[in-house]
Amino acid sequence: MKLGLVLECDSGGPDELVLTCLARRLASGITVQAVALGSKEQVFLKGPETAAELVESSRCDLVLIVWDLKPYWQPVTGRSCQAETEELRSKLAVLPNATSAKIRLLCLTWEIETWLIADARAVNAHLSTSAHKAKFKCASPLSMNDAKAFLDRECKKQRGPARRYVDVREAIQIAQLIPDTHKARRIPSFKRFANLACGNPLANFQQCGDVCNDLVYQAQRLGRE
Repeated sequence: MKLGLVLECDSGGPDELVLTCLARRLASGITVQAVALGSKEQVFLKGPETAAELVESSRCDLVLIVWDLKPYWQPVTGRSCQAETEELRSKLAVLPNATSAKIRLLCLTWEIETWLIADARAVNAHLSTSAHKAKFKCASPLSMNDAKAFLDRECKKQRGPARRYVDVREAIQIAQLIPDTHKARRIPSFKRFANLACGNPLANFQQCGDVCNDLVYQAQRLGRE
């Protein structure tokens, strides 16, 4: 299957790398083509037409328009995933049926880091060293409405105040270390993603994190620029 992604991050950003990695791990043989629009505003302005281009011109079998309910730079508002989904769905309604049938909407509550902090095993594996075993835990990921800031605080707590969480480099590193989907499946948006990627919301990974090595390398290069 060829999966298209329409995203609010910059090209090569954390959402693109993490979603590509997890799609590969869930469905062997999947290929991913991502278009990063740079902001949530642009997703709502250009997302449907961009998704249509991925279906019609790039021949994607399925396209996901993905956005954060609360991007890290915005305060929590009264908006809901349901309301935002309906706004985009109304714009998809004007597309040809054959095109819109291949487009799905995925709102992340609250952001991609919500999936990461759901699995303390991966975060601890990322933060631990031979001299220090990290003790990260998060009993209720969905209660952290600023998951990125929470992960940043935990990184500083475990590694020292000067070593903050660098999402462009570290999000994909943590995603690569998630051993299975048992913890992530507590997050409804992850279950929906799994169902869309491989047809089973409760699916476990078919491939280990090594299939994401190129994405980790890409992130390391981007993080040094």
